[in-house]
Amino acid sequence: MTPASGVTKGDIHMRTNRIARTAAVALFGLGSLGVFAGTAQAEPIDYVKIELLQLTCHQQSEGDHDEAYLNITDANGNQIKVWPGNGISYQTMGPGYVRGMTDGNGNTALILGREQARTLTLWDKDTFGGDDKLGATLVTGNEVGAETQYRSLEGSGGVYTIAYRVIDI
Repeated sequence: MTPASGVTKGDIHMRTNRIARTAAVALFGLGSLGVFAGTAQAEPIDYVKIELLQLTCHQQSEGDHDEAYLNITDANGNQIKVWPGNGISYQTMGPGYVRGMTDGNGNTALILGREQARTLTLWDKDTFGGDDKLGATLVTGNEVGAETQYRSLEGSGGVYTIAYRVIDI
């Protein structure tokens, strides 16, 4: 186009950029294209991982033992079982029992952003009726690099201590 038609080279350049942005949004499903718009990109998320270490029972919640398992609340609010791992549904726990929890560490639900938090919830599996909540604790990604954390979990008459670390990945 020539300047005589009323369209300048600047107009053509702006239209070309707008067409490129629209095509990229349609092609890649991108809602915001800082690359084309010249705006700064968001910082990438720095990920950390909750490393489960051990669970100690001080008092069981029922009868002669509990059937304990641990869930984590994922980023979408879903409960995901993380311990015990390897297809085992629970670990028998009674006063003085100490169980290693490292078999649950392969679960990707234990990965979170440094600025995020997750809830670990200990449960007692019941054959009939709903499972009993034995306690919960909030773990934040900014605990990364700290020493081993020990948190008390209490509920339904049970008293437990969970040990974990938050590590950089």
